[in-house]
Amino acid sequence: MGMIVNGKWRQEIDTAIQNGEFVRNTSCYDKPIPKSVIETISAETNRYILIASMSCPWSHRTLLARAVKNVEQLLPIHIAGGPRIQGYGLQTEGPLNEVRDTPLRHVHKLYSLTDKTYTGRSTVPILWDQKTQKIISNSSANIMRAIDLIEDKVGITLLPKPFGTRINDLNQLIFKNLSNAVYRAGLAQRQRAYDEAVTSVFETLGVLEHRLTTQRYLMGDFLSESDLHLFATLVRFDAVYNTHFRCTRHRLVEYDALWAYARDIFQWKNIAQTVDFTAILDGYYSNDGDHNSFKIIAECPLTDWNAAHHRDLMGPQQLWSLSGGPVHLDNTTANL
Repeated sequence: MGMIVNGKWRQEIDTAIQNGEFVRNTSCYDKPIPKSVIETISAETNRYILIASMSCPWSHRTLLARAVKNVEQLLPIHIAGGPRIQGYGLQTEGPLNEVRDTPLRHVHKLYSLTDKTYTGRSTVPILWDQKTQKIISNSSANIMRAIDLIEDKVGITLLPKPFGTRINDLNQLIFKNLSNAVYRAGLAQRQRAYDEAVTSVFETLGVLEHRLTTQRYLMGDFLSESDLHLFATLVRFDAVYNTHFRCTRHRLVEYDALWAYARDIFQWKNIAQTVDFTAILDGYYSNDGDHNSFKIIAECPLTDWNAAHHRDLMGPQQLWSLSGGPVHLDNTTANL
C-alpha cells in the first residue's frame, strides 16, 4: 500500500498488515471540526473542498451525507481515483487544482503540504482548506457530522440529540463487525484471521436483517447517520466483498429486509449519483489485496437497484424492537 515517511512517499513500507491480519490505522486529523469551519463552509463557498474516492466506502459516507443534506453547492468535491501508483491519485480537473499552475497528482501531497514531516498513510476522505492549504480533517465520521451541521433547506438531521448515544454505539458495531470486518476478511493472510472476520460479517448481517424486518431504518422511521454508514458497505457487498473479499457465505440479495432497505436508500433523491459501480469494481480489483496479480476486474452482478421495495409503506416503528437482550459480536456488546 505504501505510506509517507517524513513527508516523502515510500512505496515499499506498509504497516497495514501485522501478523497476517489487516489492521486499520486511525485517522491522524481526527479532532472534531470547529464550529467556525462549519459556518465558513456556508459563508465562503469553495474555500473548503471535499476530496473523496468513488470506490472508498469511508469517502462514500461523506458523499451520502452531502447528498442527503443537499449541500453540494456549498462544498465542492475533488475526486481521488485511478491507479494507486503512489497511493490515491487525484484527477487533474477539479476545484483543488483550479488555483494551481502545476496540478497536484497524488493525495499524499496534501499531507506533506499540511506537515512537511508527516509520517503515516495518505487516506481519503479529506476536508481541505484552500485558503490555508491545510487538511482540516481526514475522519469520515467527523466530516459527516460537520456536513450535518451545515444549515440546509431540507430539514434533515442525521444525528438527533436524543439518539446520539444509540447512534454512536450502533456506528461502532457496524464499523468493527461489518464495515472493517470485510477488509479483515479480504486482506487476511492467515486462515484464522479470515475465519474470525468472515464470521463477524455474517453474524452482524443476521442481526441487522432481524432488526430491519420490523422497522424501516436502523433508528425506526427516520434516516440517520448509522444508515449511511451501513449503506456504504451494503452497496459494495455483492459487487466486491462477496467476491474479491471472499465474504461468500451469502449475498446481500439473499437477505429480504437488508436488500429492500438498501434499495430504499439508493432510491432517495441524489443518492444514486453517489454510487459508481465501475469505480468500485476497478478500485478494489485493481488496488485492494494482493490475490489478483493480473488485475482482472470481475463483472458486476446483475441486480436491479431501482426495483420496488415497499418499505415506504411501513409506519413509524418502536425503536430498538429487536428482542433478546444484548448481542455479543467479536467481543463487542451492543444493546441493539
